[in-house]
Amino acid sequence: MAEEKHAELARRFNRDMDRGVAELAALGYDPKIFRTMLANHGAVEAARRLIKNTKPSYGLWELQKLNRLDTSVEMWVLLPWYEPLFDQPTRDQAKRKLRQLGVDVDRELRQLVARFQPEG
Repeated sequence: MAEEKHAELARRFNRDMDRGVAELAALGYDPKIFRTMLANHGAVEAARRLIKNTKPSYGLWELQKLNRLDTSVEMWVLLPWYEPLFDQPTRDQAKRKLRQLGVDVDRELRQLVARFQPEG
């Protein structure tokens, strides 16, 4: 049963990442590398791979320029409902990268949770 719940959570994360890519494309930014990573590895593994690198990615810098770091993988892995998908070192690294860009992670996370709190 726990595996089934974990798999559904991973599918939901994948859907959220797909929606985020579509939203960014509508804003004029096509995250090509991330789209390729999603296709090749799935959203959870793509997120882990992106976050593992200690330096902010090109995409993260682009999101900062667009003032849309709320759509970043780094921010979404910190959402409390996705915590079971990512280990603490991955979540800590995501926070570090956002803080490198001057993000008040706690404040931004509170806003994101308020906007996207899942039902049930």
